[in-house]
Amino acid sequence: MHKKSIASIELTALVHELQFLVDGRISQIYHQNKKELLLQLHASGKGKQLLKIIPGKLLCLTTKKEVQLRPTSFCMQLRKYINSAFIRNIEQQGAERIVVFELEKETKYYLIIELFSKGNIVLTDDKYVIITSLERQIWKDRVVKPYETYVFPEQDVNWKTLTEKELASIVHISDRKNVATTLATGLGFGGVYAEEICVLGGIDSNIVPNDVTKEQITSIYATIKNILKQIKEPQGHIYDEQITPFPLKNEKPKKVMSTYNEAIDMLNPFVKVSPYEQKINALTKMVRNQNEAIENLTEKIELNKHKGERIYENYGSLQKLLDIVKELRKTHDWKDVERELQKENKILKIDLKNKKVLIEL
Repeated sequence: MHKKSIASIELTALVHELQFLVDGRISQIYHQNKKELLLQLHASGKGKQLLKIIPGKLLCLTTKKEVQLRPTSFCMQLRKYINSAFIRNIEQQGAERIVVFELEKETKYYLIIELFSKGNIVLTDDKYVIITSLERQIWKDRVVKPYETYVFPEQDVNWKTLTEKELASIVHISDRKNVATTLATGLGFGGVYAEEICVLGGIDSNIVPNDVTKEQITSIYATIKNILKQIKEPQGHIYDEQITPFPLKNEKPKKVMSTYNEAIDMLNPFVKVSPYEQKINALTKMVRNQNEAIENLTEKIELNKHKGERIYENYGSLQKLLDIVKELRKTHDWKDVERELQKENKILKIDLKNKKVLIEL
């Protein structure tokens, strides 16, 4: 599987599942290799738990432990300050790919896990002054090193608290090529979930942002809110190239795990996929999508063929109805036309607003 990191929406699902760790205690800390930290925890009623943290990639519960004989200096510092600390809160920083663990021992600490870009693990005191970090980093707008105050990266749009009016504004002023790209980059959903929001909302993902109607905005907004409800109790839906916390509408998962953490633990972000394998996976997916499109078109052809046959069989009565409507419209308004048409047994519905009549054949 080519997937190497997690998206904002996936992190939200993982954090929901980790809430049972609140009021648990850190019993040991391991630095399994340069890139992976392992927290051994004791959760009330659940016993020993292992939390795997790979900065810049993912975090999840795991059952696998590979302990190095000699802990790193960073690991020793974490043990010094937060071994035996209680976990008082676990939250995602807005919609960013950052998780903050509020810890309590003799005093309060914050363990900050950055899962964006190269990633980092930062321990601060109760005033966010940095005690230690996995890596020292200097950015143009912030510095991550001991004795500096930790500053969260400037937050993009928080899709979890977005109002429908704000969504409309973001979409309509977007200079992206289509609505899917706007959702992916402007709201931080990423390509997979941006496309899925369009599918679930019944929206053409290729619509130019400025052409998106008010009704379509409402549909997109309702879809986002529905997804937010779904990922409060996520499952792990495993596909060829993705692991999602809820099912994708037009794809069949290879496997479904009871929790999203369990599914994410199957990822190995350190395994490199050869260019040839990537190409094979891309072509396989393309063929599968084309076959599905052919099946959908075949179904539509059969349905429309059946409709055409029914229209042909009832051509006389349909022509009669059309003639009635044309004659009535010469001297009557649409309300009168509606009253006359209701006398016909085959009329199921009359839509005056859109000038449509639903007929049973």
